[in-house]
Amino acid sequence: MPFKLQNIIAYLFLCYCTIGLTQTQTSIELEDKKVDELYHHFNSGSAKKAYKEAHQFLKKFKTNKAIANTNLLLAYYHNNYAEIDSSIYYTNQALAHKSIVNDSLANRLTILAYQLLALNNKNKGLYHESKKWHIKGAELSEKHNETNLYYSHIHGLASTYIALNKTQEAKQLFEKCIKHSKDAEIILGSYINLGSIYSSFSQYQLSNIYLQKAKAICEKDNSKQQALVNVIINIGDNYVNNGEIDQAIYTYGEAKKISIKNNFYNLELIISDKLGTVFYNQKRNNEAILIYANTLTKAINSDALNIQMNSYLMLEKLAARKEDYSTAYTYSKRYSRIKDSIDNLQTKEEINRLEVKFETLEKEKTIKLLKIENLNKSLNIKNKDAAIEKYELQKAIIAKQNENEVLQLQNRAEKRKSEIAILKEKEQLKALELDREKTIKYIVLGAFFILLVPTIGLLVIYYQKLQAQSLLNLKEKEVNAQRVNSLKKDQEIKIIKASIRGQDLERKKIAQEMHDSIGGNLAAIKLQFSQLSNHPDKAQLIYSQLDDTYEQVRNLSHNLLPKKIRENDFVSLITEYIKTVQEASNIKINIHFYDEEKINTLNKILQNELFSIFQELTTNTLKYADADTIDIQLDLLNSCIFFMYEDNGKGFDVSVTTLGIGLTNIKNRVNDYDGTLHIDSKINRGTSINIEIPLEQK
Repeated sequence: MPFKLQNIIAYLFLCYCTIGLTQTQTSIELEDKKVDELYHHFNSGSAKKAYKEAHQFLKKFKTNKAIANTNLLLAYYHNNYAEIDSSIYYTNQALAHKSIVNDSLANRLTILAYQLLALNNKNKGLYHESKKWHIKGAELSEKHNETNLYYSHIHGLASTYIALNKTQEAKQLFEKCIKHSKDAEIILGSYINLGSIYSSFSQYQLSNIYLQKAKAICEKDNSKQQALVNVIINIGDNYVNNGEIDQAIYTYGEAKKISIKNNFYNLELIISDKLGTVFYNQKRNNEAILIYANTLTKAINSDALNIQMNSYLMLEKLAARKEDYSTAYTYSKRYSRIKDSIDNLQTKEEINRLEVKFETLEKEKTIKLLKIENLNKSLNIKNKDAAIEKYELQKAIIAKQNENEVLQLQNRAEKRKSEIAILKEKEQLKALELDREKTIKYIVLGAFFILLVPTIGLLVIYYQKLQAQSLLNLKEKEVNAQRVNSLKKDQEIKIIKASIRGQDLERKKIAQEMHDSIGGNLAAIKLQFSQLSNHPDKAQLIYSQLDDTYEQVRNLSHNLLPKKIRENDFVSLITEYIKTVQEASNIKINIHFYDEEKINTLNKILQNELFSIFQELTTNTLKYADADTIDIQLDLLNSCIFFMYEDNGKGFDVSVTTLGIGLTNIKNRVNDYDGTLHIDSKINRGTSINIEIPLEQK
């Protein structure tokens, strides 16, 4: 009895495990089927549909295999549209979910993922990073006998070597692809790249032989438009190298049209870069700037770092050629930033190590092939016995699979019944939920309209209040402006009155001084002159009193000079005045003196006259000229003062305009010193004033 109970328990456990295994197997098959459908849509021209459904299924899939394959599809989608960062993200997601699985399909997925990472990094300008992933992909392909994928990675590695200027290594790999690969696409690409390589060796005839072979293949198949563009690009390069510039521009234009028509974004960027280089070398600057500006915008949108870097470099050169050094400096900084970013992302040490490892593995591969050939003969007999055992094992597996299929069919029937019952319950619940939602919507709408009416009323009242407030603010501004004007006028009147009082006091002081001292001396001199005939000995006294009177007149004239003239060096006084004018306005003033020491020793009265001329000219410029720069030169050479004043203002017509009070005063001051004044001005060409004053007066 206990023995039977144990048998029953074991049987029930076995049934439970079988049912669970069957359900898991069914779920895997459904997810695999959905993934197959997604790839079918993607490969049959419905990429957008595949993209949308992939995002929907990705949230529902449970198995790592389905998640990894779906992420890889999204990576291919973004790669086709040159969305590099997104493609890299989904490739890494695919690798993350693949890591748990370890079978031939998982290995193939890894190889394809490495290829995508290599392509995306190359499109981004990270060539060393691209080389690393191609080498890893080639190693893994060789390890698992994936011949097509192996040569696909070899071809990609060769293309990366071209970008890294390792032309000989690239040539060897392309020739290897043509010789051993059976993939028509890889052979076509190798023809194209070999044509480009021989062109770089200046072997244009041999280059054209390969390019013509490639072109013939492309023209037979409309699906090879991308390859055709590459062929035409290389032909255009040969035209450039031969100096046939017009033919090259036409050829590049044809290639660009095909690229735009077929959404080959990366090729379009490459062609635009080549056209820009041709225009730059031909010194067609405006066309080159237009091409590079457009290319830069597209390169930024597609994260093409290498194209961005080259565009900034060429725009810098074009700006420098036009002597626009500010713009050239800006482009130079952006070029350096992009270049540093590329350098930081490259891990050259690891990549070189992998390259050495790859070359070593290539040699080991040759040795292993020879060993395998020797072992094949000895293993033929043993393989027969192994084949018989394998056949018996397969028979047992097929019998077990048949049992599992019967159980699966039974489970599916039961599951279908339960699903139908659940669907009916869900439909009933949905109907109730819809009724409830309708009721809630009606209630919400009613409440909304009830609240809407008073809200609108409040908004109207608020708007009217704002209008009234704005009118009140305008009135207050007008009143304040009137008050400010009134205060300004009062202040001006006070300043004028104070100035008049000061002048009156100064006049009284001068009159008193002349009456008390100079007038007394002159009266005494007159009296002594009248007695000179009777007292000739008083002549010396009269001379002494005349000297004293002259000294009093001189002291009086010096006391009339402004204090700032009397107590400061002339050069520093002018410099301080110029600084004050610059701070009070947006005008730039350049002033130069020669010789400063001699200028500072000029007669104080002459210094006062020169300072007045400075003030008058700068005031005129600020008031009327609308200038932003003034240039002043004051030189003392050969006992003569040379004063030059220029501004870049709107100027005036000297033949029509009469001199105003200010310029008339300047002219009078110059004439007082037997100097010359020359005014040169034209409308919209600024004003130039030259003054010469001799220090040795007539």
